[in-house]
Amino acid sequence: MTAVTVDATSADKPALRRRLRQTRRDRLPERDIEAEATALARHVMALVEERTGGRVCRVAAFESLPTEPPTHRLVQRLASVGHEVVMPVMLPDRDLDWRVAGTSTPLGLKAIHESEVVLLPGLAADSDGNRLGQGGGSYDRALGRRRPDALLVVLLNDGELLASGEIPVEDHDVRVHVAVTPSGGSVRLGSA
Repeated sequence: MTAVTVDATSADKPALRRRLRQTRRDRLPERDIEAEATALARHVMALVEERTGGRVCRVAAFESLPTEPPTHRLVQRLASVGHEVVMPVMLPDRDLDWRVAGTSTPLGLKAIHESEVVLLPGLAADSDGNRLGQGGGSYDRALGRRRPDALLVVLLNDGELLASGEIPVEDHDVRVHVAVTPSGGSVRLGSA
């Protein structure tokens, strides 16, 4: 899969989101979702192991949509080795509550604060660590409640890691530390 080309001088976030969403829809028929799920799980498990030194911790994850990097195997693997995996629950005001994977009991808005690793969805990220989300601001608000030393990891499809400066940045945007793609593995971003 090839990278998405972006003209940074004219790209505004809504136009960039539209282009990236269309590219995801166009690529869906050619993807091997199960192979991608296995690769992502392997890459992220190595990151979590490196971060924790083998001890269990809380990891914030998400349930992927069909065009997103598949997270089902990753969530299963994290839980199978004892990590507490929390998943977001969208509230009416688009903020995020959290629940333990496989349960429905809400943990509260601040549950993300106990996560040592936060796995984030994104349409793209650039090498500076700027993440382009869906545009609702849900994760921007939730990340304001994270622990300061949490490892922020964006999961991307192949070709969605962009060059420096290709994502427009606003004051509320939170930079991520690592991007993970199925074929490229984990890439440290910015000064991380």
